[in-house]
Amino acid sequence: DPRTLEPLVAWVATDGPTTEALRTTRLKLLADALEAHPRRAELVTQLAAVWTSGSAIRLLAEMGLPLHHTLIKETFERMVDRLIPRRASNTGLHLLLIQLPVDEATAGWVESLPDNALAPWREVLGLPRQALLDAATLLSLRAAAVGLARDMLDLEPELLESSSPYFRLAGTVAGVAQHPEDSAYWEQWSQCRADAYVALDRGRERLDVHGVSTDLIYRFELLDAQLARLDLLLGVATGRGDARRLAGALIRGRMHQFGIRSLGRNALKRLARKVVEHTGASGDHYVVRTVADWRAIERSAALGGVLTAFTAVGKYVIGALPFAPMFAGLAYAFNYSGSFVAMQLLHLTLASKQPAMTAAALAHALEHQGDVEEQVELVAGITRSQVIATLGNVFATIPVMLLLVTLWHTVTGRPALTPETAEHTLHGMHPFLSWTMPFAALTGVFLWLSSLAAGFASNWSAYRGLPTAIAEHPRLRRTIGAQRAAWWGGFVDRNLGGITGYVVLGFLLGFMPVLFKFAGIPLEVRHVTLHAASLALSAASLFITGAGQLHWGEVAWGALGIVMIGALNFSVSFALALRTAMRARDLGQRERARLWAALRKAFRQQPGRFLARPRDG
Repeated sequence: DPRTLEPLVAWVATDGPTTEALRTTRLKLLADALEAHPRRAELVTQLAAVWTSGSAIRLLAEMGLPLHHTLIKETFERMVDRLIPRRASNTGLHLLLIQLPVDEATAGWVESLPDNALAPWREVLGLPRQALLDAATLLSLRAAAVGLARDMLDLEPELLESSSPYFRLAGTVAGVAQHPEDSAYWEQWSQCRADAYVALDRGRERLDVHGVSTDLIYRFELLDAQLARLDLLLGVATGRGDARRLAGALIRGRMHQFGIRSLGRNALKRLARKVVEHTGASGDHYVVRTVADWRAIERSAALGGVLTAFTAVGKYVIGALPFAPMFAGLAYAFNYSGSFVAMQLLHLTLASKQPAMTAAALAHALEHQGDVEEQVELVAGITRSQVIATLGNVFATIPVMLLLVTLWHTVTGRPALTPETAEHTLHGMHPFLSWTMPFAALTGVFLWLSSLAAGFASNWSAYRGLPTAIAEHPRLRRTIGAQRAAWWGGFVDRNLGGITGYVVLGFLLGFMPVLFKFAGIPLEVRHVTLHAASLALSAASLFITGAGQLHWGEVAWGALGIVMIGALNFSVSFALALRTAMRARDLGQRERARLWAALRKAFRQQPGRFLARPRDG
């Protein structure tokens, strides 16, 4: 039973604060003890039996390599394995290695062992060539199945399936296994391996251009690992490789065998990068660099503020209707989503939507290590955009709301809100005597999440080629005509990401507070434009109609809350989006520190550069 060897192997390699020298000394002491033992021949036979059991093939072909072809299934199984023990299916070398608490230092020590320390153990630890070749044959079949999956082949539709290097992978490995001494078969393997890596690189490039699938990127990584393991196995079996490198790879594989954090990390990072790239492409439209940019956002934000006034009215109308909580939450969500989607289609601007978009554009500028002054000007353009968008929204929605309340009172003779509702709303807007500021920060999180949803939808559309598929869909072309089908394809290309982001934002702002309330958590949202509209509606309901008691101090605190909510909406969503974008691009603290120092200096010298309309020059 290999479990009886566990204390002995642990004493050599893993017990206590060991060093490479101490481990090597222990290994030599153990070799000397084995050599001097009166039953040496019997012990060597028993040890070799453990090392050469059937589980050696499983160890060589599976240790450290994912077994499933999808990221979700592999992650789920690893989670279950970490929480629930699994009965061992064998008692060989595979089980022994799983039991040991190995680490990177252990792998490094094995790879650096000198020949004189290994010599006494070659008779005991040497794996038979056939086990290595059998493991390589098994692994080649699994790699070929991954590489020949339909979605992998579709990345290069112009090539025949038989042209794929994975089509000949198993046969090439079988040739090496049958003729391990023949260099001609090794050359065939070397060429096949090189072609496989080229195919992987081409596939990654296509995904980077058209859109990322986490499952495909995960399979690229799986194939990468399988090819590397195949090369080690065949190299050792044919005498062209170092067994110590194979042993180190197996130990590192054991370290990550049940790891979840590292699983698919690169796949998720590539997805995050592609998402923020799509987000950043939208963000470029929200950077104010010229007076024309300023005026364009000023107009679109003012019209967005007008539409938001009606959105706020819809919110209070829904609140007055006798809906059950779930239906009220859905009504709020559809009210917000419908309004926001209308803004998207009419090319209007909603304050605090830009930060998450523009942060991705800033991360792109940092990645390319351009001139610091250009990066400072980009940040200035971002803050100017947010300033004019907020001002345009707020200073349009307040007078429109006052006008609506006046018209309602003129026509009906009643206040838009009851005095109790208006007074309660005003009191709840105090920035320090209520939870307004934490709620504003939470809204910033929701704004960031909606930007991720927008980027994800754009990436999904690009990955599937959805605009082209719609434009070229035969049935659609027959039904509405080729020209209209092409128009719908362009519409999806331009608007799918924005509409998705706005729909998600609408549900986060409208439905989540109801869901929180149902769970007993009194969380709400505070969006700067909706807050301004609600403030105007409540104050006007009390002032214009004379109903209730209007405290101008509460109105003043509510107005201050508009500024503070806008600042929190902006800063939280921008910070989260910038952090996500920088991590997706592997940007570190140095880039942030360099930019932050330049921004402090520029703001001290010229604060108007960040807050006011840019100069004509």
